[in-house]
Amino acid sequence: MNQVSRLFKNINNNVFSVDSETIVHYRHFYHLENWLQQRFTEKSSKKRIYILAMVALFFFLGGPLFVLRTISILLGTSTGSTGEIAAIMSANNSILIYYFLSLVSAAGLGTIIYQSQPTHLSLSQDGIRYIYNHLFYKARGPLLEWKNINNIYLEKPNGKTSPDDFLLCFNNVNGAPLKLKLGSIPTVDERHRILKGINTWATKVARDAEIIGFLEPPADHSYTELWLQALSAPPKREKLKPLIEGSKLKDGDYTVLNAIGVGGQGTAYLSLYQTEQVVLKEFILPVYVDISVRKSSLERFEREAKILQQLDHPQVVKLIDFFIEDHRGYLVLEHIDGLSLRQKVEIKGKFDEAFVHELAKQMCVILKYLHGLSPPVVHRDFTPDNLIFRNDGVLKLVDFNVAQQIESTATGTVVGKHAYLPPEQFRGKPTTQSDIYALGATLFYLLTGQDPEPISVSHPKQILPEISSAMDYIIAKATAINENDRYFTVGELETDLANEYLSNQKL
Repeated sequence: MNQVSRLFKNINNNVFSVDSETIVHYRHFYHLENWLQQRFTEKSSKKRIYILAMVALFFFLGGPLFVLRTISILLGTSTGSTGEIAAIMSANNSILIYYFLSLVSAAGLGTIIYQSQPTHLSLSQDGIRYIYNHLFYKARGPLLEWKNINNIYLEKPNGKTSPDDFLLCFNNVNGAPLKLKLGSIPTVDERHRILKGINTWATKVARDAEIIGFLEPPADHSYTELWLQALSAPPKREKLKPLIEGSKLKDGDYTVLNAIGVGGQGTAYLSLYQTEQVVLKEFILPVYVDISVRKSSLERFEREAKILQQLDHPQVVKLIDFFIEDHRGYLVLEHIDGLSLRQKVEIKGKFDEAFVHELAKQMCVILKYLHGLSPPVVHRDFTPDNLIFRNDGVLKLVDFNVAQQIESTATGTVVGKHAYLPPEQFRGKPTTQSDIYALGATLFYLLTGQDPEPISVSHPKQILPEISSAMDYIIAKATAINENDRYFTVGELETDLANEYLSNQKL
């Protein structure tokens, strides 16, 4: 087997690094292929209805008979009169001829254009070249040798802001530069392989430092893939309404069973993955908006995915997977069999103090874990709605959509339910003490069945005199307006809880 035949055999077998040669996909029509795939591989009831309607109309208007008579006339086998034949021929023959000629011409032109574009890119110790691996045309393009390249740089076309439109240029001292569109190299791995090839075989060629940032994979590879997929998808949503029972996602990996919650950003669905029940948390990504708005939405989705991915605690919801489909982001979360603390209060009424004391200890364990991370994770929405009481008595924290890793200079936006927000969070500067305030406000709600007054020191004993002074003290200190008067760490609150019924002497 000669070298060229072996090359194409390796490409067809998806072997891309052989004989001191690196091969990557180069899909000139990548965005068009994506668009066609999304339009024609997605099953749609509207599409099925449209096709059925067109077929019914074809039969209703006598289409089959018309086709048969036309074929019979063209073949000269019709038994109709000469006048009838002439009339039909004059009315339809020209139309048919022009129709088929235009169809064949369009198909031929499209095939020629497609076949003329490369399918792969080869980098070797000798240089760089295109490869054409089509069904009817297989060839290697002319080699641009490294010794004839004096510079590798990035070109940004006027009016283009997306990295997919940028061009990676190899300046040829003997002719026109070779220009590669970054959007035609769709995966991070293959861009990185190009960079490795340049670093290995083009060591003497000058290059812009900027190209490294576009070819080097980031620390978190998977998120860049999500961004590329989301921002390159065609701006049209296949599904305009919430998913229905039986809907399939991610190539059939997930089957929707039913909706279990609806929020401002999307819907949560109970779904089936193989034999396991999971929760699909949906983020609606805007379509017909400025690119900066889309990026902002993706950042929120990415932030929650990143935070959840690094968390590993039995009382924090687990992230199983995440993906983007049809301009919607999906977090795949473990299904927790239980109700939120708010749901339990709404069903059974306020809790007794002994039960709240046990729940408070579990809350402290959760926050000690989050605040003990480096950097600390501040949940910013630690409320009865986001604490799920599992049927076996374990409390689990969910919904990290507004959570934030706090650096020393971090600021943020006002998020969370107002009755559970301390003043510093209203100012967009949450700290770990902000979660402690929310914990105190949550304990007030569990004891009284009422949401606390926003930005206030909570005293459940003023509503229910039977509440112990120790518990009232703990909640009041946790919800202190001034951070200097509040518990500095959740460990301090945990210590007071352990001594709750022995601490009356300090009041």
